[in-house]
Amino acid sequence: MSRPPSDRRAWWVLLGPAVALVLLALCLRAPFAAVGPLLDELSDELSVSTATLAVLTSLPLICFGLVSPTAPALAARIGVHRAVTAGAVVLVAGILLRLAGTWGLFAGTVVLTAGIAVVNVLLPAAVRAEYGARSAPVLGVTTASVALSASLGAGLAQPLGTLGGSALAGLALWLVPAVVALGGIAVLASRRRVERIPAAARLPVSAVLRDRVALAVTGFFGLQSLTFYAMLTWLPNILEDDAGMSGVAAGAVLAGATAVGAPCALVVPPLAARRPGQGAWVGGSCTLIAVGITGLLLAPAAAPVLWAVLYGLGTGIAFPLAMTLVLVRTRDVGQTGRLSAAAQSVGYLLAATGPLAVGLLHDVTGGWRTGLVLLLVLAVLQLVVGLAAGRPRLVTETRAEETHASPARP
Repeated sequence: MSRPPSDRRAWWVLLGPAVALVLLALCLRAPFAAVGPLLDELSDELSVSTATLAVLTSLPLICFGLVSPTAPALAARIGVHRAVTAGAVVLVAGILLRLAGTWGLFAGTVVLTAGIAVVNVLLPAAVRAEYGARSAPVLGVTTASVALSASLGAGLAQPLGTLGGSALAGLALWLVPAVVALGGIAVLASRRRVERIPAAARLPVSAVLRDRVALAVTGFFGLQSLTFYAMLTWLPNILEDDAGMSGVAAGAVLAGATAVGAPCALVVPPLAARRPGQGAWVGGSCTLIAVGITGLLLAPAAAPVLWAVLYGLGTGIAFPLAMTLVLVRTRDVGQTGRLSAAAQSVGYLLAATGPLAVGLLHDVTGGWRTGLVLLLVLAVLQLVVGLAAGRPRLVTETRAEETHASPARP
């Protein structure tokens, strides 16, 4: 059962779980976001081509999609908090494995990403288990921390490589915050009894996708992920080729466009969760994305920074909104975990196709216009699916599940 906090409890008792979860969230993107900026150094250090090492940048999304469905079953067996702790242990092991040279770099990336995938899925369920009806603000902070983690990983990659004396050592330095986060979540797990999840919560992840509400939430999560990772991969190239910006300037614009996601993640979940429906938030985020893409398509050189920031602001709102929809469309902790797993599994596999499709269209046509048109069409589809996901309804799986579920929120 979710255990909403009592006003009579000391402030540090209320704040402690949030601190542990936020610390862990800060480790959920940096270990693999740090790889891209170090590809050239890793290539020289390991005598492996940059093209081969570039596979490391796509491995995380594929691992997310493949591993995410296993997280709810793990939580049903050992409890949400202990499953999150297990994911953190795997993350630490993967970072250590990277020190073993070329094979360790690839194997370690797969291992640490598998651990991150488990934590990704169960983080909303852990927040809900700790804070009940007051989960939205804490979910916002943890989601902001995930966004900040990506920026920290990319921004600190070169300095940490210099500090460590090599690219591999620089990647290994992420072991320090990961171990601290593991300690925090382990302490939290040790203080929580293992909740025996009802048999209904042991349904396979696919069971939740028989419901239209769950399908809509999953579709919105997948489309916003695709839109974001397409921007993350190709926006600098688009700005260089179509807006005439230098590589350094285009990279700085991308950094600014992604940075707006952190403050959005702080404010969107608590505000969006206050209302029964989230259609207005869906409409706002998709409109910003569409306007940004349209500007890049029709007048890229007129205001490239504006178009990029609008694009980034739209995706910055859409991600925490998708996480909020997982929370508010479900009935209990078990169902939240299942929907989170389904949305992230399908979503990240779909996201992996976005950069590939835009890149292929560029190779075929010699320009970015066709790819931008595709992204614009997908933004419209994201709006349609998101409006369905934003309607004030709860996921319903089976009659047995309804029997065990908590009463629906008004």
